[in-house]
Amino acid sequence: MFNINSPGLISKYLDYNIHPTIWVNGCFDILHAGHIDMLAYAKTLGQRLIVGIDTDKRVKANKGDSRPINPLALRIKVMESIRYVDHVVSFGSDDELIACIRASHADTIVVGMEYKDRVIGADIVNNVVFYPRKYNLSTTKIVSK
Repeated sequence: MFNINSPGLISKYLDYNIHPTIWVNGCFDILHAGHIDMLAYAKTLGQRLIVGIDTDKRVKANKGDSRPINPLALRIKVMESIRYVDHVVSFGSDDELIACIRASHADTIVVGMEYKDRVIGADIVNNVVFYPRKYNLSTTKIVSK
């Protein structure tokens, strides 16, 4: 496993003969059981699971000044330790996210049901799978306790 930080590096290092490739992305600021279940499920859909993680600047813009709790380097380190995850990439904008998905040759995006109305990259993959929230967990709820 290795961390890939740009779409160009994704293209250089990935073996495109491994299919299907599954894509999951998010902040993954504080990992919880719902995240792990979604990653485990996503891995069952293909041979390779690539996880995209929002940069600190993007998390702050989307979630507020108190976030992220954990900096990108630590979020990547934790994500890389999860057995279901084959590769990790970070992105800082919608354009970078689309470029990473495109460069990964992902077949399917797995995304939480709460994002059903806004799946970036849905038009460049064959399938989008919506994963239901489990255990009523969310990082935002955990942080606000």
